[in-house]
Amino acid sequence: MNSTRPLPERLTTGSAAFDRILGGGLPMRSVNVIAGEPGAGKTLFALQTLFHLARQGKKSLYFTTLSEPSLKLIGHGQQFSFFDARLVDREVVFADLGSVLRTKGGEAAINEIAMRVEREEPAIVVIDSFKAVRDILGDASAVRSFVYDLAVHMTSWGATTLLVGEYTEAEISTQAEFTVADGIIRFINWRHDLTSIREVEILKLRGADYVTGRHFFEIGSDGLAFFPRVRSPDTVATETVSTPERVSTGVGGLDGILGGGLPRASATVVQGATGTGKTLLGLHFLLEGARRGEAGILFTLEETADQLRGIALGFGWDLLALENGGLLTLSYVSPVELSTDTFLDRARQLVEKLGARRAVLDSLTSMALGIHSERRFKELVYAVTKHFRALGVTLYMNMEIAELLGSIQLSGYGISFAADNVVQLKYVEVEERLERGISVLKARGVRHATGVRKMSFETHGIAVGAHFEGTRAVLTGHRGVPRGRAV
Repeated sequence: MNSTRPLPERLTTGSAAFDRILGGGLPMRSVNVIAGEPGAGKTLFALQTLFHLARQGKKSLYFTTLSEPSLKLIGHGQQFSFFDARLVDREVVFADLGSVLRTKGGEAAINEIAMRVEREEPAIVVIDSFKAVRDILGDASAVRSFVYDLAVHMTSWGATTLLVGEYTEAEISTQAEFTVADGIIRFINWRHDLTSIREVEILKLRGADYVTGRHFFEIGSDGLAFFPRVRSPDTVATETVSTPERVSTGVGGLDGILGGGLPRASATVVQGATGTGKTLLGLHFLLEGARRGEAGILFTLEETADQLRGIALGFGWDLLALENGGLLTLSYVSPVELSTDTFLDRARQLVEKLGARRAVLDSLTSMALGIHSERRFKELVYAVTKHFRALGVTLYMNMEIAELLGSIQLSGYGISFAADNVVQLKYVEVEERLERGISVLKARGVRHATGVRKMSFETHGIAVGAHFEGTRAVLTGHRGVPRGRAV
């Protein structure tokens, strides 16, 4: 039975991404605690939201609890593009609450807030820092009464409230304001090795279908930019029962092994040791798409765009001409500063923006360096394959494996389950020399050829030939143990 109850009205924060995380924005007339340690981005978030609402004609009231802090807030806000001095004292009104609290107590502070709210009629009220209110009032029962009275008054006035405070994780579970609050938003700034990682988490938001878990955000000249954690898309692409369209890999011999190419909108993992030709095979795939008028994008965490152009020129391929024609995009991100969810969220947005039909991710091995959990890595790979499938994009992902010689082992990261197709590149020891080989270990819904084919680098690129037959070749199996000779 479908509910006919209308959804609660929302206030947008100015960030479409964060509004999605919140399930549509901040519920109107709600009381929300914005928690986090100093420097986590709480005050900046509040200011960014207020100036965004001010541009929509919605008034806000910003109570400070420190002496003459509005000058500091204005000076700080002027560093960001969202700040507009013309809106100060007109749509964004600052007021001092700290002096009333210190000299007259909590009841007088509530009366001060009531007087200013009734006069200004704001859509949103901020108290920063609310933790200072607790420190000034001292007594736990006094704090609880203050929070309760504030919540009742704000609801009756129709204003949405943000209580900003420097709370630790332990304080969130014990202090009265978190019990009374409709929403709890926690900003986190933690260090991993030499890098600093910023995250935000919605711990509570009554009446909202918010996205659980932690989400990355960055602070730049425009303020806070949010990146919802990568998860499976809300809608899954409809599977058709007819024979799927095939996509050429750009290498005729590999297309032959696959019985005509890769299924459209499938995900392929190409794994192999260093130097086996994974990146080159990915370039073939994108160049073939460009030849057919399909836009493609290469997300590289290893070679820079200039390095890739240089590699391609060695085979007579002019990548720059394709880039200028809008058929190819090279997107490089250094793995040293990689925020994985942020990278994948931007990758998905870029694919949508460019209308790309083919995408290469080079490589999953480098991407794994930015993930602190093997389980999270598997979740990310699974989610990105589903997102790209939903966009109708055929996805090619490289992964390096440690074995120098060919192995029958699937990916050591255990992500082959997320791929429709798995192609393995390997070195094959033939007598006293090494040759390259290629085989298809998995091709979902495709009757593919088995066995290892010869693969070579020619002047025009990769060539895939016949099986390794008629020679004495040792194919090294799992853990380097010879598994037999092909004669």
